[in-house]
Amino acid sequence: MFQPDAAVRRVYEALAEGRLARDELTARKLASFLGQSTMVVYHHFDSLDGLLIRVDGLGWSALLERLEQTVCDGGRGESLALAYLDFAFSRPHLYYVMTAHPFDRDALRAAGRLRRAEDLWRRFGALVARLGARSPEVDTRVLFAGLHGLVSLHVGGRAELARGGADGAREATLTAAKRLASAIFPAPEKHRTTSRRRAEG
Repeated sequence: MFQPDAAVRRVYEALAEGRLARDELTARKLASFLGQSTMVVYHHFDSLDGLLIRVDGLGWSALLERLEQTVCDGGRGESLALAYLDFAFSRPHLYYVMTAHPFDRDALRAAGRLRRAEDLWRRFGALVARLGARSPEVDTRVLFAGLHGLVSLHVGGRAELARGGADGAREATLTAAKRLASAIFPAPEKHRTTSRRRAEG
């Protein structure tokens, strides 16, 4: 018997592990991967987007769990930014679904299928606020836009054309992510005190 939840989990895991790629995200190819007919996909999920938005939700849940654990372990803004990049770099096909797949969001919203996505975004915003962002609502958007932009440039081979090579590009991307985080999140008190002493000295 076909189990929709198990099917979503299988697609999610295959994308995360690289066993499915972004060019295989069609109803026909995903149905074949699941050992089903295309009609089964439409019957249980209404559309291809109906299936993939659930995969998207699992991806964002996994990313947020990773970020929340980073903060619980004492990580600050830089650690959060680097954890985001590591997640995206290690799961490029899943990350594509999470950030670049052309969902028909109006149709999904009308069908009530974006509620989880909206809850996950609020969860991300709460994490940004917890780290002391000065303007949490705006800074959440700035952080996401900046980190996603860095991932996109890196994946597209445009992270650091001047240096060339994978090592130079990765170093440039990580450095930029740290700078972004330092602009959004306040430095720990110990670091601020040390900086003041250096300035006064």
